[in-house]
This record gives sequence, structure tokens and C-alpha cells, in this order.
Amino acid sequence: MRRGALYPAFLDLRGAGVLVVGGGAVALRKLRGLPPGAGPIRVVAPRFSAALESWARRRGGVDLVRRPFRATDLKGCRLVFCCADAPGPNAAAAREGRTRGVWVCQAQEPSQGDLQVPAVARAGGLALALSTGGASPAVARGLRLRLEALLRGSDLPWLLGRLRRLRPRLKADPALKARVLARATTPAALALALAPRAGSRRRRLESLLEP
Repeated sequence: MRRGALYPAFLDLRGAGVLVVGGGAVALRKLRGLPPGAGPIRVVAPRFSAALESWARRRGGVDLVRRPFRATDLKGCRLVFCCADAPGPNAAAAREGRTRGVWVCQAQEPSQGDLQVPAVARAGGLALALSTGGASPAVARGLRLRLEALLRGSDLPWLLGRLRRLRPRLKADPALKARVLARATTPAALALALAPRAGSRRRRLESLLEP
């Protein structure tokens, strides 16, 4: 995978088979990032950390296979995470996955895969994907934490929730949609939504959503 050739996208993994090769901290981090509805999920490794086994029990529907990777593990999968501690299993899973047309995320050697998983800041229904292009994943993680703190302390999640509830009404009335969105998406309105949460600001935002 060449630097600069990445296309940012969000994958719909509902009902999609996911394979994770590895049983340690990196594998657990990838598993925790999977959205509800993804699966079936299979994790293959000779050993699993206690934390990963505990997560799998809580999540449910996760098949832990205690043995080395086999090519047949990719059957029915749309995505494979190669995050074993040793490079051999990762390279084998990546090579076999790409041969079969499965999307490959190779944690140790991104050049062997098709995609990289960005840091994602979440607040309400908002998801912001962050990548430094491989320069410093630690910086991306730090930015994620900073942005999540900012967003969760603001009224932006509330604004998005109100717009989501209004969406059917706005779709049915194009003129109303144009008026509301013209007011709610100005730089001043977005700055108001991103400011620290306060009752006076919330009331001003509510006025912007009135017909």
C-alpha cells in the first residue's frame, strides 16, 4: 500500500465475516473497534490474553480458535486483521487474504495490506477519522482523545440528534429544509454548537431549528 494512495471511507460490516489473526493487545484493540452487528467474528491464535478472552465472553458471538492460522480460516470473511506477535502468521494471512479478495489490515507491515484503521473520535452520532499517514499513530490517538473531550463537552451531539429527529420532516419539505440548514450550518452556528455546553447557547441553537 503506497503512502498517498489511501482513500478514506467507512465500511459497513453488518453481517460481514471478520477474521482476527492474533491473540494479544493489538488484536484486542482491533476487536474493540468493531461496530455492533459486525460478524461473525473469528479470532485465531495459539494463545489468547486474559483481557481478550474476557472481552469475547462479554461481547458474545466471537469464535476463539486456539491454533495457528490456516488459509481456510478466511472462508466467508470480508475483512482480516493481521496482528499476531510474530511476523510469519501476519504475512501468511495477508498474502492469502489478498489472493482471495479479502480486505487486509496488516498491523506490523501496512504495505502488505489494503487498509489502515484510523483513530476515530466519537461523540453522539458523529465519527471523525484521524490519520497522520503513518507519521505518528500516537499523535492521532492524542488528537482523538482531545477531540472527544471537546465534542462531548459541547452541544454538537445534541444538535446532531435534533437534526436526525427532524430529518423526515425536512425531507418532506424542501423549503423548510433549506431554511433550517441555512441557519444551522453557518460558521457562527457551528461555533456556538462547539462551545462548552451552556443553557443560553442551547436555547440559541433551538431557535435556529424552528420552522
